[in-house]
Amino acid sequence: MNRALSVVPVRRQLTNGLSVHIFPESEFHHTFVSCTVPYGSIHDSGLPGRAHFLEHMMFANPDQQPVKPILHALGASTSALTRYDVTTYQLACTGELQKSIDVFMRMLASPYFTPMHIEEERAAILQELSMFADQPSWQSLQQLTRMMYGEQHPITLDVAGTQDSVHLVTPDVLYEAYNTHYVTSQMSVTVIGPVNTENIIDILEQFPARGKYMADDKYASKFNPAKASEPKKQRYAELEMDSPLPLIRLGFRADTGMSLTEQVACMIGLEALLGDTSDFQTNGLKSGLLHSGGTWDHYYRREFAFSTMCSYSSDPASLYNELEDVCEDIQTGTFTPVHMEYARMRWLSKYYTSWDSLKQRCMHISEHDVIGLDYTELGAIAHSLTEEDISRAITKIAVPARLHMVVIR
Repeated sequence: MNRALSVVPVRRQLTNGLSVHIFPESEFHHTFVSCTVPYGSIHDSGLPGRAHFLEHMMFANPDQQPVKPILHALGASTSALTRYDVTTYQLACTGELQKSIDVFMRMLASPYFTPMHIEEERAAILQELSMFADQPSWQSLQQLTRMMYGEQHPITLDVAGTQDSVHLVTPDVLYEAYNTHYVTSQMSVTVIGPVNTENIIDILEQFPARGKYMADDKYASKFNPAKASEPKKQRYAELEMDSPLPLIRLGFRADTGMSLTEQVACMIGLEALLGDTSDFQTNGLKSGLLHSGGTWDHYYRREFAFSTMCSYSSDPASLYNELEDVCEDIQTGTFTPVHMEYARMRWLSKYYTSWDSLKQRCMHISEHDVIGLDYTELGAIAHSLTEEDISRAITKIAVPARLHMVVIR
């Protein structure tokens, strides 16, 4: 078993509402901190990209000194990432830890939005949107979600918004988003490194408590989940982007509300059936239907759930037909993955690797925590699954009707 898994985190709910996980690991020389807010792009269908714009703007400082140079002078650095349903801020420190955490948390507690700073970030975000528009892998993911969930579901919106929506962001819009979603009792902080637990708790207790989530946010998503999540009948689509070799992105829409056990079983099952050690990929590479092995990514959340893989193929239509045959064989019980145990070990290896990376562990633990899941349980769950559990999961998700493929030519 991985050594890191023997480290039991200190878990606290602070008086200000923060959910805190602390891993005091004396053998490390640096410390990582992650703070996650359960607020992402799907929560802003009224103004796409607002959560992402807010993430960019949180690095401004009321004393008008940029936060990043201040942290660099203390021997620290910071970054952030907006996803579909969460925003995560991270701090890495090898210098003055107490001062660095204090600056980092004050940054999150003291929003400062001016028209001048907004214009600067607006230009940066518009450039970012242009870059994503030229990326076949990103465009294929956008098209895939539209085919899975229909045009009305907020997951189909670009995380960074649109050219039009970005121009509508003002200080008032950002303050409303901050006051609505950055609620202390819904936020989670993870700290890993050579730290004193009580000292860290004392620092985090200084973060001011913020009130309850306001449901009347005028830009929040107000969609009917049953109607908006109805997928298109189209399960295969091709887009033209002058790609020298067709890029393919395939995926399976899963059920929302799955338990952690069901999620892990689906992930391992798809790896066994179609992952980089499967007969499907081995034969595809030999035959030329696949020109590179693809790694699966899994998104299992309350509002959406799907698994996706990206690769290249010179004959996408034939590849899609072969995928349908594999799914049919699974449903009729005429095919069983022979590499199931190897797929489990491969999945566990990736999980342990992410655990040993302080940055990855911090991020995964805080992000899972705010959506009500425990990342520390995944390894034990993977070990406990039987072949019957995994086979049952494959049969449920690898259904032709759930299969979608996008081709970028």
